[in-house]
Amino acid sequence: FLWFLNQVKKPDYKKNYVLVKTLQSAAFVSVFLAAAVVSRDILDFWLMLPAFVCCFAGDVMLAFYNKIKKKRLFLLGLVTFLMGHLFFIRWLTRMQPPTITDVVFPAGMGSFHTGRLRPCILVYTFFIAYLFAKSMHIAVSIPDMRHIVCAVGSFLFMVSDISILFLYFYKNKSRKVHLFNLTTYYVGIFLLAVSPLLCP
Repeated sequence: FLWFLNQVKKPDYKKNYVLVKTLQSAAFVSVFLAAAVVSRDILDFWLMLPAFVCCFAGDVMLAFYNKIKKKRLFLLGLVTFLMGHLFFIRWLTRMQPPTITDVVFPAGMGSFHTGRLRPCILVYTFFIAYLFAKSMHIAVSIPDMRHIVCAVGSFLFMVSDISILFLYFYKNKSRKVHLFNLTTYYVGIFLLAVSPLLCP
């Protein structure tokens, strides 16, 4: 990951951005696969695998968007990540059924001025906030190491997604925001990937 950040810091980072981001994203899938093998939790593996595959695919699509700036790619990446969030939510509902308290926080989330993409981004924002709220609810109800790590990972995942608004829909774009976005995202998804190792 430090190698990846070093590549992104370079002035001409877009030249190899798709390749280096694909390699970096393949790394978190590898971490998840290794954790799943060690934990031997087959049900968790099959519930979580589609989420990690979607996140990997979404990463690659947004990497291409970052390079060639085609809105269709951004929208496709957004939809793919949304599917990933829904798979993560399905996995969390195995630990605890949905409750009304899970939707209180997501319902209060807002958005930037995002033009025609606003409806899509509002739906996306609701589900990433729901993922965080559900993981926090589980961590409070079952405060063991695994669920706390999942909650922290989901929180960083949400923070990363919120920073995308500043990255793509804010006039004054900064390289620091990009680095912050990547750091919170990859640390968050790493924590979700290693969570099978923390089963009690």
